[in-house]
Amino acid sequence: MKKLKDINWNHLYCFYEVGRAQSLKTASKILGVAPSTASEQIKKLEESVGTKLFARSSKGLMLTTDGARLFEHAREVYEAGSKLLDNFSDSDVGGYPVTVGIEETISYDVATEFTSQYWDFFTPFGTVNTARELEHNLLVDSILEGRIDWGISIKPPRRKGLDYAEIGSFSLVFCCAKELYEKFIDPRDIIRNIPLAQSSWDSGLNKAIEDYLRKYDVYPKEVIYSDHLEFVKKLCKRGRCVMYTAENPLEEYDDLQKFQVGEPIQVSLYAIWNKSQENMLSIKKLKQMVVPSLGQVPSHYDDLDWQIEVSEVSDDLLK
Repeated sequence: MKKLKDINWNHLYCFYEVGRAQSLKTASKILGVAPSTASEQIKKLEESVGTKLFARSSKGLMLTTDGARLFEHAREVYEAGSKLLDNFSDSDVGGYPVTVGIEETISYDVATEFTSQYWDFFTPFGTVNTARELEHNLLVDSILEGRIDWGISIKPPRRKGLDYAEIGSFSLVFCCAKELYEKFIDPRDIIRNIPLAQSSWDSGLNKAIEDYLRKYDVYPKEVIYSDHLEFVKKLCKRGRCVMYTAENPLEEYDDLQKFQVGEPIQVSLYAIWNKSQENMLSIKKLKQMVVPSLGQVPSHYDDLDWQIEVSEVSDDLLK
């Protein structure tokens, strides 16, 4: 084959579905053809490209090295095709993965909780991936340039072509070891005397915390900076520092004592998407989630069998 017109796209699509399922029988059901027909199409494609694409094993069909290379290209083609259909169809097409960009800030835990809930809304139609975005403007660029499908930020966007909705708000809370908290009469004195941990990259949030503490006449004796939240948590649990975090309504804080020094700091969280993509199923499902608000989880959120049902796992594989 030297030109696109030489490709039999039906054969390539058959190969793609067989490659996804790693099963001729399963793929045939998806394609609506007999397994013998699917097998014949694979053979013709192998003749066209001049190489073996599958090898049989005791576990079923396995992609060869060349088959895996071709599958990656075919996957990109047909996922893009599914997005094209989704954009111009009134039906729920799906068939492609979604990538959610999450701004690297204090809202990270709450944002990933929301995205975890989104998985249950979208997973019947495709998988959900996440991408780390270092700051708001980079997140916005990624949405506009199509590197991610939608994103989560603590700021609403100001760029044209974008739409957004508040998906909820959360409180910033200070945390320390429970044993440490019980040793002080006034919680403010914990921050005044025990090192306060701050992010070394989120200067805007650090300034907001400093202004907030100054309002209540709290001046930390010592401040430490870290890029690693788990490092700070380990120190905090052992009484070595005080930290602040976004209060996740679905998260337990068994090893830490939450406290405030005054009125809680409320922070809004926004979902952002490209207006031109509003007909996409990925955005429709997002907008369905926005209506109930953050913290009201899907009805099947704790159903451990949900993914087995969605993935249409054969009963023969289950105990």
